[in-house]
Amino acid sequence: MSDKKSSHKKLFLNASWLFGGKTASGIFNALLVIVLARVLGVTDYGLLVLVISYIDILNQFFDLRVWETATKYIGTYWENGELDKTRSMIKLSYLLDVSSGVLAFIIAIVTAKLISVYILKSPEAYVYIWIYSLSLFISTANSTSNAILRVFDKFKTIAFITSIQNLIKLILVAAVLFRGYGIKAVLIVFVVISFIGFFIRIWAVMKILNEKGLGGFWNSSIRLISDQWRGIAWFLGNTSFMATIRIGNDRLIGSMVLGYFAGKEAVGFYDVASSVAKFIKRIVDPLNETIYPELVKISSNNSVSEIRSIVSYSTRNLMKIIIPVSVLAIIFADVVVGLLFGEQYLPASNALRIIAAAAVLARVTFWINSVLLALGRPGLRTALGLATTFIYLLLLFLLVPSYSYIGAAIALLGFSVFKSLLAYYLYQESLKTMERQRA
Repeated sequence: MSDKKSSHKKLFLNASWLFGGKTASGIFNALLVIVLARVLGVTDYGLLVLVISYIDILNQFFDLRVWETATKYIGTYWENGELDKTRSMIKLSYLLDVSSGVLAFIIAIVTAKLISVYILKSPEAYVYIWIYSLSLFISTANSTSNAILRVFDKFKTIAFITSIQNLIKLILVAAVLFRGYGIKAVLIVFVVISFIGFFIRIWAVMKILNEKGLGGFWNSSIRLISDQWRGIAWFLGNTSFMATIRIGNDRLIGSMVLGYFAGKEAVGFYDVASSVAKFIKRIVDPLNETIYPELVKISSNNSVSEIRSIVSYSTRNLMKIIIPVSVLAIIFADVVVGLLFGEQYLPASNALRIIAAAAVLARVTFWINSVLLALGRPGLRTALGLATTFIYLLLLFLLVPSYSYIGAAIALLGFSVFKSLLAYYLYQESLKTMERQRA
């Protein structure tokens, strides 16, 4: 079997495990959204979305995106047989992740009352922010745990943990809602489930590290990789800066802008309309998570043809799934919204159609970040993020004040078109540069 076919088979197998886990998780999350939307109603559901969005924005802002750096350097050290350096990189990754989580938590506590009054426009919401901010302690560390599991091809483990975690969350949230509790109880459940998922992941990581002879990494010295600190810092700086500017082109900022200009009800409609995009993201995530480690491994060989092959193969197979899903969502938007979420959410139908189209266009180049990072071009990836963020924010502030959640959906569509076109151009130019360097 050729190396190219072997890469395709491995990519497909790993993606299949993650797809199974993401599919199960997607079903559980979809049911969770339906339960929350129906029981809480448009206004309270919108408030819940705003609270979660604010904490997630803080998480993204302070998150150093260590998992991408960890995947590259842990994978490289391991492939080179440098066990001591592998342990050091694992330790450094966890230290950075936990530190960023603690900082985000402090900021959440300090700013909660101001955000509640001036952005969420619900003075009582600061208590909700305080509760949900507890999840910041461990959410970033989970990213490093998942990165380690990916490096060692434990995609089946990731799929199992994610599925079980989301199933338990669904059951507990449904229980507290149907017993008459509200937003506060829901957020407490979210935090408890986050900690359960954290400890399960840590157990899985420790198990695989001991099997690979990498146990006791906490006792290792990060000075062992001091010769690589400059490269690590540059890579980490670009990926973390990219995570920060991604806040501007994420649906989270769309929700916050909507909350400020149009209120909690508009946020509720927009989040329901975004359900199709969330489902498509669940389909894309397995490929996105599996393609990066593979590209890191083959990029060292400077094989342009193999990179093109993996990108083409993954895109073709992805489109076979998400295009039919999006077409069905566009045609039957009214039926989907009315049947799943109730008639009170029917105004969200047209926004759902627009967002479904945007989701397909955005995912055509889902691989661009992985390709640029694998090729050692984090700066180019940052430039892409800056350009697309500027366009999205511009469209949001132009359209949302006048057109509410429909304006937010159109802004997302415009952003998706611009991002895919620019991403494809940068992809082609990067591979041409790689070919010239080989010649």
